[in-house]
Amino acid sequence: MNNQHLYYLNGSCIGHENAERRRHAVLAWLGLPCAAVPLDTDEHLQAYQKAMRLGEAHHQHTGQRCPALLTPELIGLENARVAILDPEGRETRRFWVGKSTGWMPVHLSLPRFNTHGGFPVDLDPGDQVRIVRRQRI
Repeated sequence: MNNQHLYYLNGSCIGHENAERRRHAVLAWLGLPCAAVPLDTDEHLQAYQKAMRLGEAHHQHTGQRCPALLTPELIGLENARVAILDPEGRETRRFWVGKSTGWMPVHLSLPRFNTHGGFPVDLDPGDQVRIVRRQRI
């Protein structure tokens, strides 16, 4: 399809490997099999889009949200202030933990307790999470 290993969808893009990981995760969440499909093909793009439609339809029917994109280290720490430590134990940043809306949420890094929007959390391998404060004021 292209030589950049990206799918361009609705004004944004997703890498083929990321699309495949999300497809697997959503189908596993739904309890459905995930057939092998070659990356960078129309067939793969259609399979990815179908999995996303199925996930969204399941959410609309049940209200359940797919946890596949949540950061495992932050589950249960929503509304807490955390510090991120590198593998040597040095603090690299602090933020309030939020969670996006929608059927497939992500954890958000919120700079202030009264912020309503933030950026998706991206932890590096070996990063540690230390709780600074349990709840927003």
